[in-house]
This record gives sequence, C-alpha cells and structure tokens, in this order.
Amino acid sequence: MASRSLLITGVSGYIGGTILSSILATQDQSIQRLKISALVRSETHASTVQALGVCPLMFSSFDDTEALEKIAEKFDVIIHAGAGWHTPSAKALVTGQGARRAALDRPVHYIQISGTSNLSDRPHTDGYTDTHQFSDEEDIYSYEKYRESRETYYQRTTDVTVIETGEALGVTTYVIMAPTIFGLGTGPFNRSSIQLPAMISDAVKSGAVSVVSEGKTIWSHVHVQDVASLHMTLLEHICTESQIPSGRKGIYFCETGEHSHREFSEMLSKATHELGVVPTAEVKEITLQQAGDKLALGSLLRAELSFAANARCKAVLGRKLGWTPLHGAEWDTTFHAEVEAFMKNPPRERELPSSLTKN
Repeated sequence: MASRSLLITGVSGYIGGTILSSILATQDQSIQRLKISALVRSETHASTVQALGVCPLMFSSFDDTEALEKIAEKFDVIIHAGAGWHTPSAKALVTGQGARRAALDRPVHYIQISGTSNLSDRPHTDGYTDTHQFSDEEDIYSYEKYRESRETYYQRTTDVTVIETGEALGVTTYVIMAPTIFGLGTGPFNRSSIQLPAMISDAVKSGAVSVVSEGKTIWSHVHVQDVASLHMTLLEHICTESQIPSGRKGIYFCETGEHSHREFSEMLSKATHELGVVPTAEVKEITLQQAGDKLALGSLLRAELSFAANARCKAVLGRKLGWTPLHGAEWDTTFHAEVEAFMKNPPRERELPSSLTKN
C-alpha cells in the first residue's frame, strides 16, 4: 500500500501539539507509514518540528486561504487542530483536498476540531435552557443547522461548512467536538489550555475563584490526551480503509464525565487555596457581564457558552470504534497539577481575534 501524506495544523498549540506527540509515539504501523507535515509560522517552530522528523510548512496566517488551499492539494489526510472558529481556513483546506480528490481519484480525509459550546443553551441572555445529554448517535448536524438558523456562531458555522463542502467535493470529513478539556498537554510548545488558566489568572488577580451566578449549569469534560487518542482512533480506521461514520453522521463527541460550573470552581478554589495562591477557599459569585470581562476577553456570548450554560454530551461513536479514554480519573487531581504548572510558568496572555469579539 502506498504511503499517505498527513498535514496537521495547530502543532504549536495545546491540542494540536498533543495530537502530534501522540502520532509520533504510536506503535500502529499504518500510522507510522504516514508522511507527516505541519503548518508553522516561525523558523523556531520549524526547526523544532523538523528535529522531530516532521516536515515544516511555513504559512503566514489562517487568513491566507489561497495559500492554504494550494497546500491542502498535496495531502491525503488533514487534521485541522489550529482553529475551530476560523471557517475560511477550514473551507480552504477542504477545497484543496477536493481538488486532490478530483485530480488523483483517490480518497481524501479531513478531521476538524470543534467544541460542545456549539450545543450550549442560553439560559442567561436568551431564556433558552436545554439540560438533556446529547449523544453523537443523534443527528447533531441537523441540530447545528437549526441553531445556526437562530444565531450564527463561528465554530458551529465551521462544522456545517466543513461537512457541506466535503459532501460537494467528495472529501470524507469528520468533526471531533470536545467539551471542557483538562490536563497538561504533551506537545513541543504550549501545554496549557485556555479555560482553566483564564480562571487561575483571574483568581490570582482578584484573590478568589469566580463562578457565574449559582453555577448550576453542567458541562462534560475530557483529558487532552484522550482527545488526541480519539484522533488516533480515527486515523487508524482511515489508514486501514475502514468504513466509519463520516460527513453528517461523522460528528464525534469525546468525554469522560461531567461537572457543574460550581463544582468546577469549588475544586479549583480548593486547589488554589491549599497551594497558597488565594487567601480563601470560598467561591465568589459574579455576573455574566463580569465573566465576559474577566474570563472571555470581553465577549459576553463566549462567557455564557463556556462558563454559564449547559452542554452535556455522551461519546458513543468513538467508543464503538475502539476509542478507550485512559485519563478520566485525573479530573480529581488536575486542578492541583495545573495550578502548580501555571504558577511556575504562567501562559502568555492570549488575544481574542477581532472577528470573535462579538461571537
């Protein structure tokens, strides 16, 4: 069997870097035969990934869709782990693979990282509450289309665009929709998530861990290495040419449990207090507007969807394909570990792209 080419984006980040390290460490022979390339923005990153045996491809930004489309024409498999919210880059990559499919008449596969905030209700600002637990055996594509008809949300827009563009061009697509991701990453660069470090940073500044209102809303969670292992499960099936759910039926959840936002804040508060980061273990209730300013870089919508809404999911499809998450029990210890890591090496401040400040 001829070797396939794989492109992965986002290797400098938390999720993409962890996926890359999992691919490089695998003992699966079908994945080992992949010729791996990675998009990078700097010579420093290029040197690092090259030393790992990965071919670096320089690019300027995800906004350079013309360049991305041309790059994608060279790859049989693409994992776009760099930006679930950036619809134009996703469409460009799928379009490029569509050209490859047409030119070579061979299957091409595209995996998109996404998130369960796409399913979040709007209990504070819209009066819309939905506490049921979604299964990925349900028609999640149609539900996302329905939610998009009510309100555009860029990450959800990306899911729909990927699936529909793939259908039109003969590209086999998969969407991995992650909930709250915890744990330290294993990639060569950034190993910290966004949500928990944002709350730790705010606790350091304000002296207490926050929660929006009573914090009764519920989210699912998963360890970053288990997110990576689901990508590995899909890759194994792709490389062995197995028939697995794709397109409209190929939206995969990944979870190992769930928590209320108050439980999340209380566990973080206990850890920060025991480690001497904050003077009290009491959780401070704040408004949604305050959460937007403190935790979501000014975005009220993102604050509600991530910190004050319900997004419950059950990962059935992946488990049926053999996905076996191994790190669920680490939820109970992750808060101490991540607070310690944060205090030793605080992540750099992240800027929210201007396109997302109202979304």
